[in-house]
Amino acid sequence: MKQLIVGIVAGALMMAGVIGLGYLILDDSSALPDIPQDTGLARRTGVMDLICELQLDLDGQLALGINANEPSRMSLVQIDFDKASGWYQGRLSISEGRAGALTVSGSKLIVSRPAMFQRFGVTINREEFVIDRSSGAFTQTISIQDGRNISLIRGTCAKVIKPPF
Repeated sequence: MKQLIVGIVAGALMMAGVIGLGYLILDDSSALPDIPQDTGLARRTGVMDLICELQLDLDGQLALGINANEPSRMSLVQIDFDKASGWYQGRLSISEGRAGALTVSGSKLIVSRPAMFQRFGVTINREEFVIDRSSGAFTQTISIQDGRNISLIRGTCAKVIKPPF
């Protein structure tokens, strides 16, 4: 009798394992095909906080004649899907006080705003940063008065995971 009960329990556990494996294999992950689930960047509503390691883009540095050697730095980025806006911290940033307009294009989050200020000896007409949710890549570009778009900052972002306390 004892062997019969052990056999039934073992059979039930084995069946549960097969069913669980079937659910894993048949999981419908095609809902967001361009956004890997492990990046943590698949959010579409609410506020998404990211932490990014950013550095000056060498081509942008050369194009603008920036001689200072800026070290890479960590920066907070916030995307508000409900308000369709975004910003990030830094000296050359789209700040929280003047957030840019958010556009979602496939796996890319594009935050831009018009500008009109002088820096690096040129007039900057537009600022924009793009975060590619499929890779976490960050790129900030500026448009200057002569019509050129210059990539100024590059980096990598990841979702901020808040501890449970």
